[in-house]
Amino acid sequence: MTGASAARRSTGTHAPSTVLFVCTANISRSPYAERRARQVLPDADAGITFASAGTPGYPGRGMDPAMAELLVARGGDASGHVSRAVDEEILRRVDLVVVFEFAHHMRLLDSFPRHRHVILGLQQAARAVRALGASRAEDAAASDAFDRVERLVSVAGQNSMSYDVEDPYGRGARAAQACADEIDQLLDVVLPFLAGREVPRLAVPPLAVPTEGTRALRPAWRLGRSAPRRALP
Repeated sequence: MTGASAARRSTGTHAPSTVLFVCTANISRSPYAERRARQVLPDADAGITFASAGTPGYPGRGMDPAMAELLVARGGDASGHVSRAVDEEILRRVDLVVVFEFAHHMRLLDSFPRHRHVILGLQQAARAVRALGASRAEDAAASDAFDRVERLVSVAGQNSMSYDVEDPYGRGARAAQACADEIDQLLDVVLPFLAGREVPRLAVPPLAVPTEGTRALRPAWRLGRSAPRRALP
């Protein structure tokens, strides 16, 4: 729990919990996830708000065109996004940090160790929801968003490179679509738990979320040879 979170709980104000999505540059995966989450849970709905940032980040950029195109095609809004880098001020105001790669997780732990208890991978968070099993509905119904975030963090297992949601930047339309599909499918697992109720689905069919001791499933395109990544300008 961050200092801001603790203060909010102790005053009993129950301000909206903030979920921060973090990828590398804050131009592809994290803004896509932020905007898709806002589609089904508009700001402050169900007591949750969503934001995004990058580590190390490339501030001042709009969304990657390939991911922005997919977002708009799926009913989202890509306008107005400006990338930013994670810093202490941002982390001080969030309750859950959701990363897309194990490398992001490690970088945040190294740079901001005091926030280690609120950082989860997206796949890791989805596995935690599944691990709650039959108790999930009871937990959600009996708690607010802040409690649900704490519950999710408390039951999460270890993160791993095998749970990475790979960066589609510069790898073509096929990689971008596979990435967007995977994010949608994982959000379909995590968002209903955070909201404490059913929410509109983002993807069909859902991705099989691995349990502890199993490897993450990957879209079919990853089984073949992937295109080389293009470095950020």
